[in-house]
Amino acid sequence: MTPLSALAPVLAGAAACLVAAAGLRPVRRTVPYLSGVMLAAGTAAGAMTALGPPDRRVSAVLLAAAAVALLGLIAEVGALPLVTRLIVESVATGGVVLCGVQVTLTGDWLDGPVSVMWIVAMTNAYGLLDRLGGALAAVAAVTGAFLAGTALVLGDPSLAVLATALAGVCLGALPYGRAPGRVRLGPSGSLFAGFVLTCTAAGLTAGRGPATVAAGLLLPALAAIVGAGAYAVRRPRRAGRTAGPARTVAPALCGVSAGTGTTGLAVALGWVPAGAAAAVTAATAAVLLCYARLTHGFFYARFRHDSPAFRRQAWTSLRMPAGDRPRGRVPHPRSAGNPPPPVVRRG
Repeated sequence: MTPLSALAPVLAGAAACLVAAAGLRPVRRTVPYLSGVMLAAGTAAGAMTALGPPDRRVSAVLLAAAAVALLGLIAEVGALPLVTRLIVESVATGGVVLCGVQVTLTGDWLDGPVSVMWIVAMTNAYGLLDRLGGALAAVAAVTGAFLAGTALVLGDPSLAVLATALAGVCLGALPYGRAPGRVRLGPSGSLFAGFVLTCTAAGLTAGRGPATVAAGLLLPALAAIVGAGAYAVRRPRRAGRTAGPARTVAPALCGVSAGTGTTGLAVALGWVPAGAAAAVTAATAAVLLCYARLTHGFFYARFRHDSPAFRRQAWTSLRMPAGDRPRGRVPHPRSAGNPPPPVVRRG
């Protein structure tokens, strides 16, 4: 690899970061819905600064990601049915798959539908990270940087430039958050970032063995899978609020992304077997999802109180037949910390 090819991702990341930092300031103050549009423009500007006219794969990914970002903008401004959203995302993903960015697990026609389903699912999983404490920008920056390093190791400078441009855009957006490392990108920006990251990971694994493909897809997506599972079991209890300590979500998921990115580099260099990395990543995702489900799911909601009377009453209701269970929430036992409502006399 020539020194010019190695410096191209750095140039793309710097240009994208400057464009995002300069463009998001007036957008945030006037029309906050246009954040995703600015992220798409910054990524395209950074990629074109380093590569000039991008190749077929990068052009297809940018155009499809722009369409997905426009879809998120429509969903943010007004209502959009879920079926329509999935259909548009599938059509955009199909165009990318036809240009060579696909999951090559079987080597036959099944790779096309599998690629579409995987890219659409992971795009929406990354979108849920934006609702989980605004962790997507930091996670996308870390994941994009490690994907760029992996692409340079594998000798694919075009995808390295694309990943670095996205990482630079996300870094340029971080100062506009309310807390360090947390900034809301909105539906348009989150879908754009998730689509680019997923397509970059799929493009790096295209044409390789099944073990390498599984490791290359699961490692960058582990943070998105765990974050989406945590968001699913810890649903917002109030409008605009997410249950749980949101301030610790972004650092934890960034640590997960850094660990998986390091493992991906080791797999690309041949230091770690791809099959072992894929198996460990799948087992880690399953354990973390089960832990989140058990600690914040149904049983945690039933037994989260310290009162023995509440636990005994909840356990009795669980052992009842389905037709005899009391409907609605189990009432709280009256105690000093939970007094009865005051009686207001009228007349």
